[in-house]
Amino acid sequence: MADENETAPQQEKETEIEVDHGHCSNCENEEHHSDDGEKGDTGAKKKKKRQKKKNKDKSGGKDAAQDPLAKVNSLPADKLQEIQKAIELFSVGQGPAKTMEEATRRSYQFWDTQPVPKLGETVTSHGCIEPDKDSIREEPYSLPQGFSWDTLDLGNPAVLKELYTLLNENYVEDDDNMFRFDYSPEFLLWALRPPGWLPQWHCGVRVDSNHKLVGFISAIPANIRIYEISGFDEGPPSEKRNVM
Repeated sequence: MADENETAPQQEKETEIEVDHGHCSNCENEEHHSDDGEKGDTGAKKKKKRQKKKNKDKSGGKDAAQDPLAKVNSLPADKLQEIQKAIELFSVGQGPAKTMEEATRRSYQFWDTQPVPKLGETVTSHGCIEPDKDSIREEPYSLPQGFSWDTLDLGNPAVLKELYTLLNENYVEDDDNMFRFDYSPEFLLWALRPPGWLPQWHCGVRVDSNHKLVGFISAIPANIRIYEISGFDEGPPSEKRNVM
């Protein structure tokens, strides 16, 4: 009988433990329900945090991914321009198009502004790129204060020497800056005074205080024939020099 009395309380204790432990369906071990109350509270808080995080992810909160296109459209105008320039530079770095089909898919912002045929365009007529204008400015453009225009008399050796010195000391002939602009005064006189030249086409810029020559621009006449159309053209300035 003594043995039965000793085993009975033990069975009751085991039953009590099972009853006390039965309220937690997610517990994996009995240590979770030890006498240390702080550990139990900490575990419950962690479980609640994990549950909140899951609910937040499911509800699509602020951390949810936004539409990339909407993000781009929300950028300031200056940022959009920077992105566009970067894309253009990347396209340039890819090299020239290998086929006509590839070329037609590209954008050529510079050539689209020039008077040249577009890709795939068929030219059926010819004529002036820009017809004669009646509204041509008569008075010369003003220069910054302290400078003035001067018509150079290249027949004067002193003036011709000034022009030679200006070009020789300030300009080079190539983009690599390897060759000095060193045409002789005699060559400049021959090149700038062809048949039909006019003295007003030799425009200089001088400093008012010391009369030093600091700029020069010129033009020469040219007879141009395109198909059956011919005409006289002053042509673009043969030399444009401005060192102000």
